[in-house]
Amino acid sequence: MTYLRTVGFKREFSRLPADVKERALNKFDLFTMDWKHPSLNIHKVEGASWHGRQVFELYVTQKYRVLFIVDEDVVVSFSIGPHSIVSQ
Repeated sequence: MTYLRTVGFKREFSRLPADVKERALNKFDLFTMDWKHPSLNIHKVEGASWHGRQVFELYVTQKYRVLFIVDEDVVVSFSIGPHSIVSQ
């Protein structure tokens, strides 16, 4: 699996509080080891697509989410932020 982050994702990540960044990095490590781990709470965002691909969300904390797509063997993270990013 190849993991990519968009420029927008990197910008959003840089603006996060330090504790959220740390939690996110831990979740990313877990995702690469076991993307089905229950604590990631990964699920489809119904009715959402990005560049024609189904959008998924991953829980960083109760409040923060990562939005990503899967394109064959490539995972592209394109947004990270408060839960409200899911409804944008």
